[in-house]
Amino acid sequence: MKKIVPIIVLIATVYLLTNLVIPTIFKSETIFLADAVVWATAILATIFLSKTYATRIWKTNTGVLQFSAMIATFQIVLAVFFGFFQGFGKNPAIWNPTTIAIYLPYLLIPFLAAELSRTYLTKNVTKSKAILNLVLISLFYTLIITPTSTYVSLTTPLAISEFLIKTFIPTLATSLLASYFALLGGFPATFTYMAIPTFFNWFSPILPNPLWQVQSLITVATASLGFITLDATIKSPLTKKVHRTLKKEKSHLPQWTLIALIGLIAVWSSTGLLGFTPTIVASQSMQPTLNPGDITLIINTPHSAIQIGDIIQYQTANGPIIHRVIDKYQKGSTLWFVTQGDANNAADKPVMETDVMGKVVLTIPQLGWVSVTLKEAAATTYTFLTTAVPQILTTAWTWITTNGVFITSALAFTAYSYLLLTYKTIKKEEKT
Repeated sequence: MKKIVPIIVLIATVYLLTNLVIPTIFKSETIFLADAVVWATAILATIFLSKTYATRIWKTNTGVLQFSAMIATFQIVLAVFFGFFQGFGKNPAIWNPTTIAIYLPYLLIPFLAAELSRTYLTKNVTKSKAILNLVLISLFYTLIITPTSTYVSLTTPLAISEFLIKTFIPTLATSLLASYFALLGGFPATFTYMAIPTFFNWFSPILPNPLWQVQSLITVATASLGFITLDATIKSPLTKKVHRTLKKEKSHLPQWTLIALIGLIAVWSSTGLLGFTPTIVASQSMQPTLNPGDITLIINTPHSAIQIGDIIQYQTANGPIIHRVIDKYQKGSTLWFVTQGDANNAADKPVMETDVMGKVVLTIPQLGWVSVTLKEAAATTYTFLTTAVPQILTTAWTWITTNGVFITSALAFTAYSYLLLTYKTIKKEEKT
């Protein structure tokens, strides 16, 4: 106990100071500085105690470290998947490079303090009560992640229920897996697992925006799957059962990281945040220059730089259109463009400069059919899971409840008939 009590008391004290004391003494930017200083003492204390008691918080297992990165990335992928159906939104906390450089240390220091101290505590749990201690540590960090103001606002049963489902249970599930990673893979494993989704939420210019119920389900399901899979593939110190050990194989982390970055850029680019937007050609109006299924890259171009002969994308009441500029003219202070599809016989209505979305700079032939096919498959799967499956279950339940008497009678008749036949067979065997 003497190894872990000082850290528990220190972390709890820092939590109370940063939530109750510092906000009343300091104001504006100085609050971040005071918080960082207080949390930095927790980092120093953890490192000091780990050296004093020879706690190997830095030692890791390559297999566990790779798995922590995989499960964290999988959680982001799931959220992005649901984002395609429930929407994306710009990150309200997106900063410019100067702001990031200023505030990143203040965000990173509390994060490091929490994961370093978590690792120290998990490495010092008694083996006789490993499961209980791991749960208590996870519960402790779940409680201190939530601000005290949130607890104060829990004044109604509805608010408490929503807090439990929306915040507490997902946070506890994540904390349990993080603590297990800390126990098995040290600080590098738990830091990797917690940092990937956290940094994604901090710095991604666009974030998936699923319903909070869906987000909670994603978090709990991913953490539970990770915990079960991890425990089933190692020599577990919790259950003391010998499983196969994670082998130290050649790391595929760089390849998976590259794939994840490509996917992330693809999502970002679809919003135009990177300065260009990929668009799939859907009509035949620009043949033979552009064909259905081609992908065009649209870049934001100053309206004055668009020349006759350029292919532009512009917005209409029926959706965006990609056509070629055949003329342009100035009317008052507004620039107008006249466009026409290469396969069309007549020009379109003039387009105001404010409706122009950008200019086509690159065409990738037929690659768009891959995206169309994947989206249709995903949409079909989503519709089946959210519409067809509930309807089937409802229909089945209605049929069962309507015919419950007949079903029960048939099952009972079958069971008693089986018992009767078995009884007669046994009797015959006893006589012989």
